[in-house]
Amino acid sequence: MIYGDIEARPNLDTPGEVFGLRKLLPVTEDYDFNIHVMDFQPGEHLNVKEVHYNQHGLLLLEGKGIYRLADKWYPVTAGDAIWMAPYVIQWYGALGNTPSRYALYKDTTVDPLF
Repeated sequence: MIYGDIEARPNLDTPGEVFGLRKLLPVTEDYDFNIHVMDFQPGEHLNVKEVHYNQHGLLLLEGKGIYRLADKWYPVTAGDAIWMAPYVIQWYGALGNTPSRYALYKDTTVDPLF
């Protein structure tokens, strides 16, 4: 089932992390991607630098923060979009006094070497 209301989706466990995570599409092989919505309170951040085999696209929906891609740092505000290539180090930290939220497009069943 596909949901049209983000808040209708449950927050998923993210062991070792502090952000809220919701997946908007079913996690099945019928879909070769997923859309995640991630919520951060002011000052929260990813606890690890991430590296994935899959490419990502991100749209900051609310708030502001700082995004690391490889060795470069990018200030981002609501409305900014980011594309992340496979195998690029990535990290996010929420800045300011209000929560931040972004939607993340992520390949899930696509083999990047195929």
